[in-house]
Amino acid sequence: MRVLLVVPVPPQADGAGAIPVLLDAELEGLRRRHEVTLVTALGDEPGEEAAVARLRRQVEVHVADRRRPPPGMRRRRRQLRMAASWARGRRPWRTVWYADPGIQRLLDRVGAGREFDVVAVEDSAMSVFRYPAGAATVFTHHEVLRPRPVDWRPGSPRGWPGWAFGELDWRRWAGFQRRAWRRFDRVQVFSRRDAEAIAALAPEAAARVRVDPFGLVLPPAADPARQAAGTMLFVGAFHHPPNRDAAIWLAREILPAVRERRPEARLRIVGSGPPPEVRALAGPAVEVVADAPSVLPHTEEAAVVMAPVRTGGGMRMKVLQAMAAGKAVVTTPRGTEGYTGFGEEPPLAVGEGAAAIAAATAALLEDEEARLRLGGRAREFAARHHSPEAWAGRQTAVYEEAVAERRGRGDG
Repeated sequence: MRVLLVVPVPPQADGAGAIPVLLDAELEGLRRRHEVTLVTALGDEPGEEAAVARLRRQVEVHVADRRRPPPGMRRRRRQLRMAASWARGRRPWRTVWYADPGIQRLLDRVGAGREFDVVAVEDSAMSVFRYPAGAATVFTHHEVLRPRPVDWRPGSPRGWPGWAFGELDWRRWAGFQRRAWRRFDRVQVFSRRDAEAIAALAPEAAARVRVDPFGLVLPPAADPARQAAGTMLFVGAFHHPPNRDAAIWLAREILPAVRERRPEARLRIVGSGPPPEVRALAGPAVEVVADAPSVLPHTEEAAVVMAPVRTGGGMRMKVLQAMAAGKAVVTTPRGTEGYTGFGEEPPLAVGEGAAAIAAATAALLEDEEARLRLGGRAREFAARHHSPEAWAGRQTAVYEEAVAERRGRGDG
C-alpha cells in the first residue's frame, strides 16, 4: 500500500517521552510492508534535527519547521498567530502548539503530486488538517480525555490566570475529540478503556473504533548482573498528571509498606521536568533524577520496575519498555491496559491498592529467581505482541478494512 503517515514529532528510538519512541516502532514496521511517505514537524526538543537526518535515509520525508524563532519580530508574530488561533477557535492549546500551518502546506503539495491508499494520522493535533481526497483515513488517538469537574483549587492569586486558562482549555477537549472522531474512516486506540470512552462520549463513532496496542523496537535484554539489590524504579514524564500522582503515591504510601518487609528497599524516580512536589520526595530512601539523558542505565540497575498508575487513559510506554528489557514490573490493573487482549495473561505483577502493590514488590525483591523468570516471560511477550512487525500487521488489517469500505462506497 501507499501510506501517507502524518506525525507530530520526528520518530526517534531514543526520543524524549513515549510518542517519538512509539512512532519509531510504527515507522519501522510499516516501511517494511508498505511504501511510506512521512510528514512531520521539526521542533525544539534535543535530537530532533539528527532524527530527521536519519529518517531521510529510510523513507521519503517532508518536514515543517515549527522551531521557536529567536527573540524578535518573527517570534512575536508566531506568538500572536498562535494566541489568535486559540482565541478564535475551538481547539485546545496543545493542538494549536503542534499543528503548525507549514504541515498543511506540505500535505497540499504532497497530495497534489500523487495518490495514496491510506492516510495514517497520529495524535490529536494532527487530526485538524485537510487530507488528500480519495484516500482512506485512519486516525490513532493516543489517549482519550474524559470530562471532569472544574478543579476549584486555583492556588495563590498569582496563579489564577493560568488556572483559568487551563480550566477553559480543558473544556474544549470534549467537543474537539468528537469532531476529530467523525472525520476519519477508522479510529485506533491503544486500550479497551479508551474504546469504551469513545462509545460513551460519541456513540455514533463506536463502530469505527479499533483497539490496536502500540509496539516498540526491542532493546537489548537487561544484564541481571547489573541489578542493584533492593532498587525500585519509577520512570515518567512529569508534564503528565498521572505520572505525578503515581510518583507521590509510590513514595509516600507504597515504599514505606515495602520497607516494613524489606528495609533495604530504595526508590529511584527518573523523569523529565519533575515539579516541586516530586522533587520534594527525595530523601534517605528516595532518589529523584531529573531529565536523565537516558533511562537505560537506570532500568538495568532496577531490581523491580514500578508503574502504580491509577489515573489517565491510553497505554503505558514505561510498562512496555521495562517488559521488553526483561524486567519484572509491578503495576495496577489500569497499568495493564493494552496488554490484555491477546488471549493470555500479561506477565506482570498486579496489585489494586497500596498494600497489594507493596506485597507484590516485596515478594519480588526477596526472590531473585522469581524476578528473572517474570522478566524473561515479559520480554518474550513483548517480542510476540509488541514488536514493530506485530504492530504493523495489526495496523495493516485496519488499513485494509478502511480501504475496502471506501471502495465499497465508491469513494476510493
